[in-house]
Amino acid sequence: MNANRPVDFLLDLETNSATPLYRQIYDQIRKGIVTGVLGAGERLPSIRRIAADHRISHITVEQAYTQLASEGFVRSIPRCGYVVEHLDAAYLQSPSIDNGEEVRKLGLARSRDRFLEESALGKGSRYDFSYANLQPDSFPVKTWRRIINDILCRNTHEELARYWSTDEQGSLCKELARYLGQSRGVNCVPEQVILQPGTAEALGTILQLFNREDDVIGMEEPGYATVGEVAKRLGFRMTPLPVDQGAQAFVSAVRSSNAKIVFLTPSHQFPTGSHLGLESRIEILKWAAENAVFIIEDDSCCEYRHNTQPIPSLQSLDAHNRTIYLSNFSKALSPSMRMAYMVLPPELLGRYLNLYNYAHPSVPWLEQEAVARFIAEGHWEGHIRKMSLGNRKRNERIVDCLTKTMGSRISIQGDATGMHLYVTVHNGMTQEELIESAARHGARVYDTRRFWFSKPAPKGSVIIGYSSIDIDDIQDGVNALHAAWFGDSL
Repeated sequence: MNANRPVDFLLDLETNSATPLYRQIYDQIRKGIVTGVLGAGERLPSIRRIAADHRISHITVEQAYTQLASEGFVRSIPRCGYVVEHLDAAYLQSPSIDNGEEVRKLGLARSRDRFLEESALGKGSRYDFSYANLQPDSFPVKTWRRIINDILCRNTHEELARYWSTDEQGSLCKELARYLGQSRGVNCVPEQVILQPGTAEALGTILQLFNREDDVIGMEEPGYATVGEVAKRLGFRMTPLPVDQGAQAFVSAVRSSNAKIVFLTPSHQFPTGSHLGLESRIEILKWAAENAVFIIEDDSCCEYRHNTQPIPSLQSLDAHNRTIYLSNFSKALSPSMRMAYMVLPPELLGRYLNLYNYAHPSVPWLEQEAVARFIAEGHWEGHIRKMSLGNRKRNERIVDCLTKTMGSRISIQGDATGMHLYVTVHNGMTQEELIESAARHGARVYDTRRFWFSKPAPKGSVIIGYSSIDIDDIQDGVNALHAAWFGDSL
């Protein structure tokens, strides 16, 4: 290594530059090495010499040299100083790759989730009949801000400064176990409540507890499309369970299926809005116990029943621990919060604890604590009452407007629960034509085709939601739909 004589390398330093002096030294020497001006084995000028030539401190020069050494451009040799390492200068001169264009093409070619794509378009519509978004002013901002501030102002140093493990039950799991027992009849202890960052992630966690090679999923058809997306991603097969042919046909399909996991939305079937009767629930639970089948009960939207009180959960009837209870905060508190929870029966809880023994909790502690306080202080139940009242008023308004405006030209299902209507339009248009014509008249309604996976969706059925539209806009929005689909004057 040629390290006997320092190389004569001139530095051009600007004392008035916004770039610190040490960084200017670092940048210029690094550039010299990359471009080959400074060759392998050459000794850099001494720290003392550069400091004296430029009237700067030794520390400034040493900081630059230390950084170069830490990155591998030079090395320090005792009683010799810093010398240039043997590097592939040609490789270091390779131009950086501009990924922007390629990434843009990938984004354009990507197969996007149809709902998210339509939802984005809905934001630009005058009348967005969304079935998932909430009223813009529905989130309890003032209460939430006070709770967050209170949590941060009290002594939370320990909680914020350490890792939490999956076997620590936070206050939210305890509050949920209490609340679910009172409101939904769910039979559980806090240790059975597992928090997840969204329903899709919860489904993914649940399916990881089963065998993708042998365990088939029985899936409602039409049904919640995310189940199919998660199942496909994890390599599971699905078998259809028709919900549009009556309760007896549905139960028969369940009993004759070879499913080991059955996904149900018994209190508010998605997307039709129907519910599973007590006799059918008992029959399915007995069949599940006899055949070692587990049921995933998605209880999302259970709070919104417009003419009666919410009905008890399927899990509350289960005498054999075959039901996995699943729900979230998206439909009542905030879709953007991305917080779901599941209640695992003991057998599956054992599998979960073995598989996720070293996993960290996937929902941040601060969000958990805030929701726990929100529930414990009684705000959640008050918020549910407020949201239910608003949804009921918009439900009554939209059903009344559709019925008076379109009459027998449409058929409405699911008007007793939830945040949307399942509407069939009798005008010969396809779903695509119905959606596109509505959009041309400033209204956004939603597709149902992705909820079917073994056969095509009915031609004229669409989803008309009322969860986010202003109640004063409903009649004008319905008029726009009438003009789009029937054209004749009102």
